[in-house]
Amino acid sequence: MTGRMLSCLSLAAAMAAAATGQVEFYEESFQYDHDRPAAGTWLGNVESDRVPLTWAALLIKPGDAGGYTATMTLLSAMAVNAPCDDVEIDGRSVALVLPSASARFQGRISDDGQRLAGTITYDLDEHAEGTFEFARTPRAADLPDPFAFSGVLEFSFGKLAMTLVFAETPGGNWVGQVDVPAQGLVGMPLLGVRREGNTITAELGIPVNPATITVELSQDAQRLTGHFKQGPFDLEIDFPRDAEYAEPTFNRPQHPEPPYPYAVREVSIGHPGGHMLAGTLSIPSGAGPFTAVVLITGSGPQERDETIFGHKPFLVIADYLARRDIAVLRCDDRGTAGSTGSFAEATTADFATDVLAAMRFLATVDGIDPGRIGLIGHSEGGMIAPMVAGLTEDVDFMVLLAGTGVRGDELLQLQAELVARAAGADEAVIAANRVQQQRLFEIILAGERDDEVELLLRESMRVQFEAAGLAGEQLDNAVDGQVKQFLSPWMRFFITYDPRPALARVRCPVLALGGTLDLQVYHDQNLPQIEKAVNSGPGDVTIRRYEGLNHLFQPAATGALTEYATIETTFDETVLRDIVQWIHARSGS
Repeated sequence: MTGRMLSCLSLAAAMAAAATGQVEFYEESFQYDHDRPAAGTWLGNVESDRVPLTWAALLIKPGDAGGYTATMTLLSAMAVNAPCDDVEIDGRSVALVLPSASARFQGRISDDGQRLAGTITYDLDEHAEGTFEFARTPRAADLPDPFAFSGVLEFSFGKLAMTLVFAETPGGNWVGQVDVPAQGLVGMPLLGVRREGNTITAELGIPVNPATITVELSQDAQRLTGHFKQGPFDLEIDFPRDAEYAEPTFNRPQHPEPPYPYAVREVSIGHPGGHMLAGTLSIPSGAGPFTAVVLITGSGPQERDETIFGHKPFLVIADYLARRDIAVLRCDDRGTAGSTGSFAEATTADFATDVLAAMRFLATVDGIDPGRIGLIGHSEGGMIAPMVAGLTEDVDFMVLLAGTGVRGDELLQLQAELVARAAGADEAVIAANRVQQQRLFEIILAGERDDEVELLLRESMRVQFEAAGLAGEQLDNAVDGQVKQFLSPWMRFFITYDPRPALARVRCPVLALGGTLDLQVYHDQNLPQIEKAVNSGPGDVTIRRYEGLNHLFQPAATGALTEYATIETTFDETVLRDIVQWIHARSGS
């Protein structure tokens, strides 16, 4: 459950509005290097059929060996300070590719050097185009005398460290940024920053769930007090001045860098349903034929590297296996990044057909042994793998990384309790949330007609949100957002789906792995059920637990979700070694 977690089922995720936020440009000219006008920080808006009007941030730097590098933040494409490819800058002409959106940006800088505007083309959907317009906008941390304030937001489900940085531009405008290390956010621009006297207001433009910040600067400018409001939350800000502020950095030592000692191919895979899956195939050096695997992502819209909090676990897994004579195919989920199709309307069963299409493509590739193709699924991907084995007899083996062994409602109820407790939630809050979840699950499991289910959900959620203090439009929006989430095809399928019958039909060898600090798919709830189900049928299962590893298979202290971004290890190497040894032994490679 990497993308859809318990928070989507609790009061913690009530979403107030569906706005994504957009930038209002300042009528101010900023200095820049006239010899390299593209270099600098840009903030603006993008819009297309794929991406409704929303904000984006672009940073362009001169490269050490000539040329330029660029990073972009575009939250609707799951890009946060994401490196851009194919950066081509010639004077005032700018072209670059944002890989997570499979989008090519081409534009030109205005004569006064203050605007960068142009068009967006999506590589796998040539008729889909859009436009962008950025304004040269300095970051708060780069201006003279920025105000940085660091503290902790406290709420019913735990605590969250945060830094707010504000600065005044030479023209008297204000800019701001926020760091939330536990969520992998660094230098995230704040929108609509205003200062009147000592009152500062700003918006954090998170898609679907924007937050507003209203704070007072003390007379001596040494303290910031006020409120952070997001959905049903109204959290107190009381942050002291951070005189030693420096932007946090995240080291990811396991991320491989080219050149690679194996071949890498970009592939497009057609699905019988008409959509296209974009992926990367890593093939070991040598003649082959090689054992191969298809990687299956966890829940939520995931791109091929399963990027989360700056970690790229599928990139690390693919690199490790390809260096050890195992070919790896990893794809963007349908409707995500470079793949076409609709993610929102798909269920877990639909994603299984995507994996089947990927397997069939892989079997046609020169150098791949079609008789030795297996699956490695993480979280929901570990639920999908046995479903695929029910669609074809060609699955030679499967590895389940934090795979599920119980029905969805059971999994999510325990997940909610464990994550909330690790975050420091009060037991009374945990108990109240348990009752709320059980009521909602009972409504879904009852199997009533859609209109009856919606009516019951609305009644139940309205009671919950009114108790949380919501009223008026905010209450209506919160109820609408949660009802839409619960009535989505994916959620209704997941809550009611029991993976055990599919596991019992598996005929190939299975390696099921779990970390003892995985709070999202708890090992003692799921691994015994996986073992029992596979052993009840013709399959062969090996169960392994790893002490101290979390849901991402990182060495953790508590397993809390707030640790994911701050842990340097992307994927424990002991687990990688065990996977490779088991695959070679079981596939006869």
